[in-house]
Amino acid sequence: MTPTIEDGVVTWRQPLGTGSVQHVALDDCGYYARWLFDNPSRSNGMDLEVAIAPIPYAELAAAFTRVTGHPAQYIDQSLEEYWTKGPYAAAAKAPAGYNAGPDSMNIQDNFSGFYNMFKYDVLTRDFKLLDEIHPGRIRSAEEFFRREEEKYGKGSLLRRVQGEGLEHILKISEDGRKGNL
Repeated sequence: MTPTIEDGVVTWRQPLGTGSVQHVALDDCGYYARWLFDNPSRSNGMDLEVAIAPIPYAELAAAFTRVTGHPAQYIDQSLEEYWTKGPYAAAAKAPAGYNAGPDSMNIQDNFSGFYNMFKYDVLTRDFKLLDEIHPGRIRSAEEFFRREEEKYGKGSLLRRVQGEGLEHILKISEDGRKGNL
């Protein structure tokens, strides 16, 4: 869900409607992992689902602007438009899985479910438990962006969106697939 620059504006074009995405701050994950090991009587069998907060992308773009001073926007688009004109249009019908055969689920079918899960706010998190586990956790998109700017230097977020240091970390990049999934 990497943004692009459109007419000088940082832009997230995604099929999310007003739904919220449950992003996770990697800097917080160690606290949660440690808690799972330190509290086996509570954590055994638990699927600890973590997140910063339920973040609508209009809020994400507004937070980016507040932190960086650079204009940002979220543009909702239909799944149809996303799969016919978006960054994965050419790969939409390709098999979704690594080493998947031609009769396997394709990228469009797989990720349409993914997007709808967020669009319709299917996911929930126990934020009271997350606050108990890690009282200093990141709680908003704005707080996340501020910490990133502090960690990497003022202007680093915009530089990263412009392609300076923004790296794909998924297997798809090794496979030569492009886009923002």
